[in-house]
Amino acid sequence: MDTIVMVALASVASAAAVFLLMSVKSGTESIGDYNAKKGRQRQLTGKWLGESTKSTPSGDSVRYQITLHIEAAMRQTGGHGRLEAEQEGGQERVDIEILTGGFLHGQHLKMEYKSDDVHKAHFGSIIGALDESGDTIYATITGFSELLGGPATGQITLKKS
Repeated sequence: MDTIVMVALASVASAAAVFLLMSVKSGTESIGDYNAKKGRQRQLTGKWLGESTKSTPSGDSVRYQITLHIEAAMRQTGGHGRLEAEQEGGQERVDIEILTGGFLHGQHLKMEYKSDDVHKAHFGSIIGALDESGDTIYATITGFSELLGGPATGQITLKKS
């Protein structure tokens, strides 16, 4: 009789654990959502060059030259980069760190970044896609721009070098 009770309790506990895990996962992003199609995550690793034009809601804009060094692991992406822009006759530079990133649903790219300098308010998200050849990223970039002094959005195109 003790064996039957123990098996019944184990079955109930197992079902409760599955229910709890499914309840917690529903409606939230998890690391499992970032599984890339075979080889796609690996294609991100390397040096990427491009440009972006960011604009504020009031119409101010700035064009950045972008260099990103992306390091893609199995399910996460990290790295660092530099944004450079001509502004008021001088060259402005913001060094950034890629905090998190990777593929969502196998092909859509999502990366979060922030300035390396704690005194520069520059942070945001890049959301886009890696083309089929694996050498171009087309994305939207949104965040707070140090050079514009406020929230800004724009388009970004990066080519692998």
